[in-house]
Amino acid sequence: MQRIKAAGHNVYVWSAGGKSYVERVVNTHGLAEWVDGCFDKDARVEPRPDFIVDDDWYLVEKYGGHLVSQYKAVDDSDRELLNATERLADLGFL
Repeated sequence: MQRIKAAGHNVYVWSAGGKSYVERVVNTHGLAEWVDGCFDKDARVEPRPDFIVDDDWYLVEKYGGHLVSQYKAVDDSDRELLNATERLADLGFL
């Protein structure tokens, strides 16, 4: 998230768990300084994303982005967001 923000992009976090859940997770993991907004997952979300990282293939197809596996638990070997960042770099966004 830090790298995405440093490149001048906004970062929004959403979840089917709802806005308050997202805010709690963002704050728990110390990510608030890199997050511009928290939302309930809604296919009509505003502002409309130009690239998403999500575990819902339909939304990734709809908005364009990077499909990740569903989050189950903390995994120190998880590279999902790093892989998404590499994809953003390949597309010229970073």
